[in-house]
This record gives sequence, C-alpha cells and structure tokens, in this order.
Amino acid sequence: MKLLDSTKPSELPTEALLARLRSRRAGIDLLDPVAAGFSDASLWVYQRLNRRLRRRLEPFFELLAVRNLILQLRYLLAGELPAASLNNALLGSALRQLLLTISDNETLIAQLEAALVSNYPFTAGLTETYREQGPGGVERQLADGMLADALERSKNDLLDKVLAYLVDMRNCLMLSRLWRWQVRQPPPLTGGGTIDQNKLHRIWASHDGEQLARLTERLTGEPLRSGKKSAGAAIGMEQAFLRGLTKLLHRLGRDPLDIAVILEYLWRSQLAMHNHMLRQTLAEDREDLLEEVLLL
Repeated sequence: MKLLDSTKPSELPTEALLARLRSRRAGIDLLDPVAAGFSDASLWVYQRLNRRLRRRLEPFFELLAVRNLILQLRYLLAGELPAASLNNALLGSALRQLLLTISDNETLIAQLEAALVSNYPFTAGLTETYREQGPGGVERQLADGMLADALERSKNDLLDKVLAYLVDMRNCLMLSRLWRWQVRQPPPLTGGGTIDQNKLHRIWASHDGEQLARLTERLTGEPLRSGKKSAGAAIGMEQAFLRGLTKLLHRLGRDPLDIAVILEYLWRSQLAMHNHMLRQTLAEDREDLLEEVLLL
C-alpha cells in the first residue's frame, strides 16, 4: 500500500501551475489569513501535478502524507474520532479506509505495518514499537523513517537542501527536548543533515546548551530568545527553526520557474493556517503572547 493514491497525473503544464501558485502565494497574508483558502493546499496542489512534477516531488508529498497519518493516529490511539478533515487529507484512500475500520489499537498498528512495510521498509517493527514505547514511539518511527527515506530517494538538489534542513531541525530540537525531560539515554538522531552526528552526540554528552544555541542561530539566521527556564529556551529554538525554514524557502522560491515555488506556497499556506488557529485559540487579552508565537 502506498501513502498516496496513484491517480492519473494532471496534464497541466509546469509553467501554468507555477504561475497559478505564484498568484495564490502572493495572496497569502500571514497576519490575517482566511483559513478556508488554505486548509486543503497540499491535496489541491498534488492533484494538479503533472507526471514529471509528481516524480520529482513524490518524496516531499509522502512526507506530508506521513504527517497527516501521524495526526490521525494521535486521535485514534487516544480513543477519539479522527480529525474531521480525514476524507480531504493528503492520504491514500485505502489507507484512510484502514484507519476508519479498525478499532483495536494494537490491531490497527499491526495492520498498518503489514500494509506499508513492502513500500516503506522503515515501518518494519512498528507493532513492537507500539507495545514497548506506545503512540509516541510510533510517531517517532514514522516521522524519522519517512524523513530519512525522502532524503535517500530525492534526486533534486533544491529538495535535498530543504530535507537536510528539516533533519537538522529535528535533531537539534530532539537534544533540547530530551534535556528538558531529563532523559539519560542518547538521542536517536536522524541521518542526512548538514550537522555531523558525532558533533551532536558530543554536545549531548557535555550538555552544552550554549553550543547548541549557537549552532541553531547559525543554521537559522535567527537570534534565540533568551530565557532562564529550559522550556522557554526550547520554544524559542523551535520558533527560530520555523522562521529559518520560511527564509530558506523564500530564498529558494525567488526563481519563478523552479519547483521551490511549490514548496514555498505549501509552507506559507501551512503558516497561514497555524496563525489563524492561534488567533482563534488565544484570548483577546493575550496579544503579547500572540506576537511571540505567530510564524512569519
């Protein structure tokens, strides 16, 4: 089973799609987004990719599909109904049906592993991971495995840069969070980033938060928010990486005829939804906090 439906590719020429996305991208206001316009951006774009674009971008769209799969599993394994957007999510129809028809958690994970393992070997042992580590372990195995798999299959230099940045982001945040949670075991780092894993292991072993902060600032170009509490420092680091990703995609997306236009459009759409949800969630008297957590 594949993560994405094998539907017939669009016949829309690449130049026409990029022109349409440039226009839609220009209409995204991150400070005052209209959520309805961006809620299904990834599916909308995927359905309009021609054969050549699908082949080049498949690893990235499968990464988005795994993110949707993880979100649905988070609901289902907690005994809740799946998100209302499941039918419109970027996820294969057979996979969506599997999620909706199995109620027992361990059976669901076992069936998921059996369905995916032939196409995605990193899902091997998913059932055992669930037994030993619970839903959190399943999420980590899927997210880490898909990211490494996407990097291995990518044949596009631009996409390689974006995926490597995501690996660096994941690894640095992993160190920061495990310190905060006071976990003693060495972190399970993902390969393929620009930072040498041995260097990260040395930072982990020495508990050198200052060096990790300097590394983050160099990668993102963003100054970390200072704070005495470790939780505050972690939030600042995540914000820095997300803003760094925005700058990276904006820089890569300047070429109007490059596939980076697609990646930047999808990212800005996601940011618009993120900011819209924050505005709906936070009380009106928390504008000071809103200024800190909005992603621009």
